[in-house]
Amino acid sequence: MLRTIVLIALLGAAAPAFAAGDSRVKIAVLDLQARGVDAALVQSAGTLIASELNKLEVFKVISREDIRNMLSFEKDKQNLGCEADQACLAEIGGALGVEYIIAGSLAKLGDTLVLSLTLNNTRTASVENRVSENVSGKADALIGAISRNAKVLVSKILKGREGFLVLSVAETGAVVKIDGQIRGTTPVKGRLTLTWGPHLLEVEKAGFVAYSEDIAIPNKQVLAKNVALVPSNDFIDAYESKAKKMRIAAWITTGLAAAGAGTAIYFNQKSASTESSFEAARQTYLQTQAQSDYDKMKSLANTGSSQVLLARVGLGVGVAALAAATYFWFAGDDPHKYEGFKEAAPEIPTKNAQLFVGPGAVAFAGRF
Repeated sequence: MLRTIVLIALLGAAAPAFAAGDSRVKIAVLDLQARGVDAALVQSAGTLIASELNKLEVFKVISREDIRNMLSFEKDKQNLGCEADQACLAEIGGALGVEYIIAGSLAKLGDTLVLSLTLNNTRTASVENRVSENVSGKADALIGAISRNAKVLVSKILKGREGFLVLSVAETGAVVKIDGQIRGTTPVKGRLTLTWGPHLLEVEKAGFVAYSEDIAIPNKQVLAKNVALVPSNDFIDAYESKAKKMRIAAWITTGLAAAGAGTAIYFNQKSASTESSFEAARQTYLQTQAQSDYDKMKSLANTGSSQVLLARVGLGVGVAALAAATYFWFAGDDPHKYEGFKEAAPEIPTKNAQLFVGPGAVAFAGRF
């Protein structure tokens, strides 16, 4: 008990002054208890946990190493050891001015390491969360387990501290990933709810350079991101080839529509004029009953019928061409849409060019 009182007094004197207005959650990370493993390994594990929490940019972390540095001398781990005593941890947390303390152990069972962590609430002197994992003795496996379990351990703290991402991507059908997990395809409707802190945003679409960016989600606020995917040159070539064909087809069908409409109007006017001539010829024939007037009337009737037929054909062609033109104009894309993304082709030396090998080198001048 006396050791704990002295310890709290030392910690209180050496505790860091957290900046006023700092909204980050204050948390302390103690060295893990060593059970059959090297003490240096558990100290490194504690430092790694603190490092992983710092990466989240949500926590104000003080590690056991920071405590030792503040006390200005190296203490044996057991002198700061009360990981199993919630009341003791609560008092230490109060002295350090932190809301939570992470403690735990690293034990060796045969060739397997057992990682156990607890998240302790210093205000309520209770355990908020526990995690445990069996890990192979390999260093990379242990590092991965520590990183993974540290994030799982504090997940309950982060759950109430969330922000939002509003994502705008010009290309449709692109896959959106957050921290390696697929969250949908573009266009993304509404806003994505994410935990406060850093995340990895990835946007991918076939034919485009994959977009990747580290973003920081503000607490209870909205982050808006506009993503412009960069197409590859092969994609641009294929896109422009198709778009140009669609645009050419649009112009051709537009021309056919105009020609069909013009033909229909022309022959409709001609048929109206022929109809007037036919009516005059009919009146003349009714008066004369001459064969010549009858033949003229019959010829005008045949001509008028042909003109009406041609006007209808022109109208049909015009309507069909207009429908096709409408499709090609709306379904086709702008051939110059990605022109600005093309990589500039390197200039090829031409006449009277000079090729310099390097500083101090002999220059060759000549005609190519």
